[in-house]
Amino acid sequence: MSRTSEFGTTRRAWLRTTATASGLLAAKGVSASQDAAASPPAPSDAPKLKITDIKPYVLKTGQLLVEVFTDGGVTGLGECSPTVNLQAMSAIIDNQIKRIAVGRSPFDTEHIWQRVYQDHYKHGHQGVMMFALAGVDIALWDIMGKALGVPCHALMGGKVRDKVPLYASAMRQHRTPKEEVAHLRKWVDQGFTSVKVHPYEFWAFDQGTDDTLDVVKAVRSEFGPDLRLSVDPNHAYTVQRAIKIGRELQELGVWMFEEPIAPEDYPGYTKVCDALEIPIAAGEESCTRFQHRDLIVHGNIGIIQPDVSKCGGLTEIRKIGVLGGIFNRPVMTHNTQPTICTAASYHFWVSEPMCLYEQEYNCEEHALRDRYPLLKEPLKIEKGFLTLPDTPGLSVDVDRKVLEQLIA
Repeated sequence: MSRTSEFGTTRRAWLRTTATASGLLAAKGVSASQDAAASPPAPSDAPKLKITDIKPYVLKTGQLLVEVFTDGGVTGLGECSPTVNLQAMSAIIDNQIKRIAVGRSPFDTEHIWQRVYQDHYKHGHQGVMMFALAGVDIALWDIMGKALGVPCHALMGGKVRDKVPLYASAMRQHRTPKEEVAHLRKWVDQGFTSVKVHPYEFWAFDQGTDDTLDVVKAVRSEFGPDLRLSVDPNHAYTVQRAIKIGRELQELGVWMFEEPIAPEDYPGYTKVCDALEIPIAAGEESCTRFQHRDLIVHGNIGIIQPDVSKCGGLTEIRKIGVLGGIFNRPVMTHNTQPTICTAASYHFWVSEPMCLYEQEYNCEEHALRDRYPLLKEPLKIEKGFLTLPDTPGLSVDVDRKVLEQLIA
């Protein structure tokens, strides 16, 4: 049965149109007095700034923030992807990235990025090294915007959209169908028209109890056919099972099927994509433009999903966005952190033409948003759309007192 996809044609026909493209902060020395931002230098002097220090901040809540300092008093804040070993990322920042970056201009993002990347060639370009680099890189973009007095998106070519549609991402697994419906109800009532569920155990490889179809049926029954519904099993299936489940999800009107199989199984992705009309998305585990290229060229996926906190920051995610344009693949970023990383992602979302659809927003309780509000002002989300003020840098202000209390 051939279904017409949201791309305006069947998925298979849509992918055929792209064939030509396919061929071608551990220190506690955070002072509340830093609340008052230093006066930025004159724009002509901004590139003359020099990085004087980089501090990784391991937080009691399980996150790692990074602050970069300059000789002009302009600072920037970034965030790394949370992992089970924040200390490893902190050590990389202290012992490697700081050695490369201190003394250079914060505008030297390409030089710093490439030096860190190349220095790790014996260890591979994945995991904690890329996560650590991401936090520093985001902070550098924050500094550049502040130093020039412009929001980060102005440094990326400016806005192609004024607000960003979000989808509510329910990240807890093993909720009953009734529990998932109740959880999503408050977000739908707030105006979200797109949601994603994670009903199965990640890396399950077809084992255990899979409530995916029951959850999807319950959500469809409660909210009707107009709610855009995506499913993310976190690479829990074998190829054969992914195809079987995917066909049933198609019949239930699921819009997007995310990472159904192991992220490195490019031949497997080709089989899944060829067997289904539903768009297949992947990329949250891919840390570079090269891995996203391989997902497109060798895995044939329809939607790419870089994560700014995993792929080395804004410097690299912009290049992945260019890949989306070259291969005509929409970009729907992975994003589980609803404060600094969401702010950083926003500037990419509003400036990248291929961010065509809703972007991920964590709708589970999160410590830095809900229990210890890190941002002085919460992000403005109305009826499922995010807007930020056009203030310099990442366009958000951090509550320094909260940050100081959370540093482990």
